Amino acid sequence: MHYATRRFWQCYNVLPEHMQRTADECYKLLKTDPSHPSLHVKKLGKNYWSVRAGLSYRALGVAVENGISWF
Repeated sequence: MHYATRRFWQCYNVLPEHMQRTADECYKLLKTDPSHPSLHVKKLGKNYWSVRAGLSYRALGVAVENGISWF
């Protein structure tokens, strides 16, 4: 499961509209195929994760009990 913090949504809301669409498409892909190579999902250290949204943006998350909380 994937969760988003309030801070995540604050950052998302200031993205340009075209980047929000890209992020939405990447999220759909993340839910259906988290190992898709275009996402570049990477584990960072013990509890942190990174996922790519387009060429210039990344989302960071932390492992929680039932998935990843993106911030």
